[in-house]
Amino acid sequence: LALEHLARGETANVFSGSDTWTGEHVAIRFLRSDRKTEDRRFRAMAERLFGLTSARVIRAIHTGDDRTGRPFLVTELLIGRGIHTLGKVRWEVACELSRHAALALRDMHLQGLSHGSVGARSFFVASSAEAGARVKLLDLGVGTRGASPRRDLVALASVLHHLLTGEAPHHLGVIPRIPGAPPELHEALEGWLMAEDRATEITAVDMARALRALIDPHVEDRPRDAMPSTTGEIVLPKLSRVVFGGEEPKMPEDD
Repeated sequence: LALEHLARGETANVFSGSDTWTGEHVAIRFLRSDRKTEDRRFRAMAERLFGLTSARVIRAIHTGDDRTGRPFLVTELLIGRGIHTLGKVRWEVACELSRHAALALRDMHLQGLSHGSVGARSFFVASSAEAGARVKLLDLGVGTRGASPRRDLVALASVLHHLLTGEAPHHLGVIPRIPGAPPELHEALEGWLMAEDRATEITAVDMARALRALIDPHVEDRPRDAMPSTTGEIVLPKLSRVVFGGEEPKMPEDD
């Protein structure tokens, strides 16, 4: 049962609602009537979510068609904001957010899946960890031709670059120095961004471990996802709006 319109995204209108069976508050995403050409992609992305269970991936509940044949997707309702809205943040926060994003991609890659269109809008920062993880992957893409784990991670490196500098990577590959950050961060970021061109082997686990070591160089070599964050709670601006799927309404400027 849809209750309130939350956002008009690029391909879908998003509503809050309630599950009539469980009473759970949910998010409902309907394909926009003027985006009918995206029907097949919308359905493919929705169906893919049901093939993976991970606390780091948004939980899909139901998918189907409304009375007009328009497809919809029902998921858990998240409160927070998309990574693409954060802009430039402290280097420690950028690394911690990207580390959790890498672990979400790891869970996907372990199932033999590649996203194919990773970007800042692919990830969501929840205002709490009650839903299982603070950083969630909002979709699994559609695995377009040429998609691979390495390309997913190169794309994640671009997200990290944006969080560090407030800008997308320069087409000439010039990466500015990050004030206060260790030089190893610059070297690692350059390597990740160039991994596809250099045919460098890279895994999500490797990236997560490297980011963890940058945040805390004295951390022991053990599974990082089983360890608490060295930066504590990720400090974000006010998180007062419900957001879903990386598509959100305009938010007021933070004080």
